[in-house]
Amino acid sequence: MKNINTIIFDMDGVVVDGMPYHIQSWKEALSTIDMSVSDLEIYLMEGMTGRETMEIFVSKSNRSLSDETVEKVIKLKRKIFNDIFTVTLMKGITDFLLELKYRQYNLALVTGTRLEVVKKVLQMGLDDIFKVIVTGESVNKGKPDPEPYVKAVNELGARKEDCIVIENAPAGITSAKNAGLTCFAVQTSLPEEYLKDADRIFQDIDAVSKFLLMP
Repeated sequence: MKNINTIIFDMDGVVVDGMPYHIQSWKEALSTIDMSVSDLEIYLMEGMTGRETMEIFVSKSNRSLSDETVEKVIKLKRKIFNDIFTVTLMKGITDFLLELKYRQYNLALVTGTRLEVVKKVLQMGLDDIFKVIVTGESVNKGKPDPEPYVKAVNELGARKEDCIVIENAPAGITSAKNAGLTCFAVQTSLPEEYLKDADRIFQDIDAVSKFLLMP
């Protein structure tokens, strides 16, 4: 860990406790077309863009939906999410980020969420933390494609071997690993069995903090 100088964070489930709102808004939006999905299915799609998530849900349902209907559901999901979303930062994350910045680590945020939501999260005392922010709108392909993390590393001007990604979902872990990066996972959304592709698995952010910042 001695050469590590760059930490790249996923957002939902790592920086902010946003997944309960994503689950509720997806379920409500999908109910308008008589489609239902489980909490687990939504957790497993975490990190993907809305469009990519919807494409998988439709594929699994064996139904054929018009692009217009798909877009309508995505827009409704976003509206419901925006109406109910309240920013609650993950336990320990603020102190961890501030300590990393104090120690002059390069920090980036990579999320499938839209910039307007990211801005709400950053207003909670995190405005000047991240040098680079990659959102769902700024990539052609979201997680699990490596593009989001490749983009972050390139924009930081970092070397891959000097970076660690902190994730909490399979799609994000796959994205990070396929980008050639070391990935730590936290069990904030899913148990260890879904996170096995990560290089290390931790119970929570405090455990990661102790590991990375220990003397």
